[in-house]
Amino acid sequence: MNIIERVGRRAWQLGLRSLVALAVALPLGAVATRGWAEPAQPVSHWIAATGASPAQVGLVAVPVTGGPPLLEWNVARALNPASTIKLLSTYVALNVLGPEYRWVTTAHLGGRLSDGVLEGDLVLRGGGDPKLVVEDLTEFIRRMRAAGLREIRGDLVIDDALFDLRAEPGQPIDGDASQPYNVAPHAALMNFKSVRVVVKPAGGAAKIALDPPLADVRVVNELSVQAGACQPGSLALWVRDTAAQAEAGSSAAASIRVGGRYFPACGEQGIYAAVLSHRDFIHGFFKAAWQTSGGVIRGKTRIEAGAAARLAVWQRWESPRALWEISQDINKFSNNVMTRQVLLGASATPADPASPRRMREMVQRWLDSRGLHFPELVIDNGSGLSREERISAASLAQLLVHAARSTHADLFRITLPQVGIDGTMRARLQRHPLAGRAWIKTGSLRDVKSIAGYVDAASGRRYAVVMIINGEKISGAQPAQDTFLRWVYDNG
Repeated sequence: MNIIERVGRRAWQLGLRSLVALAVALPLGAVATRGWAEPAQPVSHWIAATGASPAQVGLVAVPVTGGPPLLEWNVARALNPASTIKLLSTYVALNVLGPEYRWVTTAHLGGRLSDGVLEGDLVLRGGGDPKLVVEDLTEFIRRMRAAGLREIRGDLVIDDALFDLRAEPGQPIDGDASQPYNVAPHAALMNFKSVRVVVKPAGGAAKIALDPPLADVRVVNELSVQAGACQPGSLALWVRDTAAQAEAGSSAAASIRVGGRYFPACGEQGIYAAVLSHRDFIHGFFKAAWQTSGGVIRGKTRIEAGAAARLAVWQRWESPRALWEISQDINKFSNNVMTRQVLLGASATPADPASPRRMREMVQRWLDSRGLHFPELVIDNGSGLSREERISAASLAQLLVHAARSTHADLFRITLPQVGIDGTMRARLQRHPLAGRAWIKTGSLRDVKSIAGYVDAASGRRYAVVMIINGEKISGAQPAQDTFLRWVYDNG
């Protein structure tokens, strides 16, 4: 049974023959349509509704089977695509690694194991798994326990040699490191370096818990508890490592401060937050799960690149999710750190660790090898969480047409949010005939709103569509994009 059958999707037989290059030679701001009266009118109305200037909008609708664009505007202009750049990242990864690729994390014994006691370190070599979550770690630990390990008298050592991120500072895009979308990649990423901070009423006070729990992490409660009826409130989360932790390198000093207003009358509330450094998160996450299994660990956690190289593999964890499944998580729900993990992993070789520079070079080599020449393309981290990334509507549409003609055409398409059905497009156009007949990736940053994907028009013809809007006051962007999609459906 093939991949498409496993996800219950009918394979589309496109019968594609030849790729017709997108026409990008029109003057800036020009419009081409297929013979409608007043051709500029719909586009000019849409642009006016977005709040952006004409030069800040690029859009195109082109049949994937070839032929002239149905509609285009400002197609050659390099614009910030936000998360629609994930289409390029996941398509490249699917081709470089293969859709069935799975990540492997290995455990190594840095000492003698006797009667359940390891006299030495337990070494975990990170394999770049983008989704090693609590259920995975729990099962991995169960296997270690079943193999006879009960007590670790040394340290937990994390071998992060797969990624070399020293040249990437990893600063959050908006200055708030507690936002899960700002998590930086790591060779041994666990649970997205994020927890749910749960607040519950406790008499006239508030009780805070972390889900999943983190061992050796002190939670400082700075909530302002409000009396009276439940009112819409907010929790503000601050995360920092203490000075003692920084000086001594001890994970036991890690702390999380939680503040904001809380109404006990509202009952349980929670927010998701990225907390601690990768090392301290792994320490708390692994130790809590190890202790829950009945195990004992005596030491601290440290990072040591290459620590596993001299040790035999003792236990092996293979991700239960293949790349094609991970690509659905990435595109349907726009997960940034998963995108970065996948793209970095695709650039790693046995001899050289992955780095942002190598990743960018790998992407460019792959595009060149397929005849996809995007001279305006700027890749920063590949997730769209960047002010630097740039691509034109023409190039993004050309990528979509190329994907529609590829071996992975159907597999790639169903990684995108299905309009009116799931992902970031679940609540849009639910009552329109487009629902279920379009697959659209969304992108959103401050001053950026973008969409890109496929529309099956009423005629039965499939179109690659892109609309990128950049501008400071673009509150009307989403309605204009929905109007564009409806127009393609009606006129394609």
